[in-house]
Amino acid sequence: MDSLYVHLFFGFTIRVIFITYGIIQDSISEVQFTDIDYKVFTDAARNIIKGGSPYDTATYRYPPLIAVLMIPNVLYHPCFGKILLSFIDLAVYYLLCRILALQGLTKERSKRFALVWLYNPLSIVITTRGNADSVSAFFVILTLYFFNRKWFSWAGVVHGIAVHIRLYPIVFSLPLYISIIDSHENKFIQMLFPNKSRILFVASCALAFAGQTGLCYLLYGYEFLYESFLYHLTRIDIRHNYSVYFYLNYLNYGSDPILVNKVITLLPIVVLLLALAYFYSTPRHLAFCEMSMAFVLVMFNSVVTCQYFIWYLSLLPLCLPKMTCSWKELFLVSNFWFASQAAWLLPAYLLEFKSMDTYLYIWIQCLVFFWANVIVLTSFIRSYDVKKVKSK
Repeated sequence: MDSLYVHLFFGFTIRVIFITYGIIQDSISEVQFTDIDYKVFTDAARNIIKGGSPYDTATYRYPPLIAVLMIPNVLYHPCFGKILLSFIDLAVYYLLCRILALQGLTKERSKRFALVWLYNPLSIVITTRGNADSVSAFFVILTLYFFNRKWFSWAGVVHGIAVHIRLYPIVFSLPLYISIIDSHENKFIQMLFPNKSRILFVASCALAFAGQTGLCYLLYGYEFLYESFLYHLTRIDIRHNYSVYFYLNYLNYGSDPILVNKVITLLPIVVLLLALAYFYSTPRHLAFCEMSMAFVLVMFNSVVTCQYFIWYLSLLPLCLPKMTCSWKELFLVSNFWFASQAAWLLPAYLLEFKSMDTYLYIWIQCLVFFWANVIVLTSFIRSYDVKKVKSK
C-alpha cells in the first residue's frame, strides 16, 4: 500500500483517539478539552435549523458557512464537526504533498516534509478540540496548489473563499499578485503593472468574495458584515491571551483609544508585511513569504490564541526544503518556543479557574513568548536559502 494512504490512516486514527479522549475529559474535568468556539458553532447551527440566524448566538463571529458545516452536530452526533475538521486536516496533508512534488521533490521526500503538518501535536489538538482554523488553512493551501499549477482563475476563486471565511489571508493578496509574472521585466515594473493572468486572478477573487458576501448579506444583513468582518478589525480582548499587547489592552479597557497606542500596535505589522512582500514575492518563494507574513500577523496581533498558530504551521512544510538550519538549532529553537507557551499556562490557569490576580505574571510570560517568536522568525529568515531547491 502507498505510504501516503498509510499516513492518512494513522493521522486520522490519532485524531479519533484525541476526539474520544476529549469526550472523557469534558465529562470529568473542570478544564474542558473541547474549544468553546466549537460549542458556539454548534449553537449557531441549531439556530439555523430552527429557521433563525447563526448570529442569534451572541458570540458567533464567523461567516454562516462554518455554522452550516456544523449542522450534523445537532442532527446526528455532537462530534461530527470534529471528524469533519479532521478530514480537512488530512486534505491539507494531501495538498502539501502535491505542492511539494510540483516544486521538484520526489514523492517520498514530499510526504516526509508534509508529515510535519499531519503529525504536528498542535494541529492535532487544535483540530480535535473543534477549532475551525483548519478550514481556512485548507483554502490557503488549495490556493497555492492552483497557483503552482498556474490555474490563476481557480486560485483567485479559492483565495476569495479563504478571505471570506477568515480575514487574515487578505494579507497574502499582494504577494500572490506580485508573484504572477509573465515576463522578465525588472521587479519594480512587475509589481506595478497588471497582465492577463493577474487580471484573471483579481477578477475571479473579487467575484468569489463578493458573491459569497453578497449572498450572506441578503440572508442576514448588516449583522453578518459586523460579526464576520468589522468586529475583527476593532476587536479588543482583555481576556488573557498570548499577545504582547494583552496587558496594555487590559489596563486601557473602557477608555478612549489613544492614537499612539494604535500606531504602536499597527506600524510594526504594516512595515514587516510590506518588507516581506517586497523581498519574497516570487513564485519560488511564495510559500515562505506567506508563512513569514502569517507569523508576523500572529506575533504582533492584539489578540493571540493557540488556534492562530495553524495559520503558519500549515505553510511550514512548504518552506522546510529550503531551510539550511541544523537539526540542533531547530531542536533548540522549537523547544524554547514550546516552553515559552507552557510557562504561560500556569498563571493563566490560576487566573481563570482559581480567580487569582495573575495578570502581571501572564504579561511577563507574553513578553517571553514574543521573544521566542522573534527568535523563531529570525532563525527562519536567516536559514532560508533563496537559491536552494531541494529535489531528488
